[in-house]
Amino acid sequence: MSFNLIWAAAIPAKVQRVRRSPEAARGEIIRAAEEALTEVPFSALTVDIVMGRTSMTRSSFYHYFSGLDEIAVGLLDQIERDIRASVDAWLKGETAEQDYRAATAVHFEQMFATIQSHRAAHVAVAQAASGNRAVYQEWQRRVIGYFVDLTAEFIRRQVALGRSRVAEPDRIAQALILMNNAVVNDSLSKEVPDAAAELAETIAVIWNSTIYGQRDGKIVQRGESG
Repeated sequence: MSFNLIWAAAIPAKVQRVRRSPEAARGEIIRAAEEALTEVPFSALTVDIVMGRTSMTRSSFYHYFSGLDEIAVGLLDQIERDIRASVDAWLKGETAEQDYRAATAVHFEQMFATIQSHRAAHVAVAQAASGNRAVYQEWQRRVIGYFVDLTAEFIRRQVALGRSRVAEPDRIAQALILMNNAVVNDSLSKEVPDAAAELAETIAVIWNSTIYGQRDGKIVQRGESG
């Protein structure tokens, strides 16, 4: 064997770097963080824990995120997208509903099931928002504010259709969304969260009685005729 062949054999092969787009790299890191949050709270999350679940080096984290609070915003992106997908069309009047009262519980069950599928991420964002003003403002603008505005328009549409007599849609919408947020946070804080169907039934009763009023002096639940 020639010297050149021996020398070449002694040189370790270079580890090929996987080329990723910035979006793909960020996505992998965020998914790793959400997976890690099923085992540790956000307060105990570290860059080492997150990057240990990716195929990237620790230093790669700082190419895409300035810190863990920015990870919370990335988790919020996923939560926001999936929650909107579950109820946006309904609140925008883009779905055909045979029973508009029953539809409230149906769509909220889908929304609560979606939120529970992101339980760890949702709790982490709430924890991050309590200690970081930027995260808090993003949550308020992109979730609370967005759904308050969308719900106010939903109520105005119900008034125009003759189904509702709500006089102040904006205030009612704000109260309903803040209630939803409180109920969700309370449920997710439990060791075993409430079933999505049970949460939806409770919330739907309050929404329906607030927006549409009661039928024949009673609150109508899903499955009842009125």
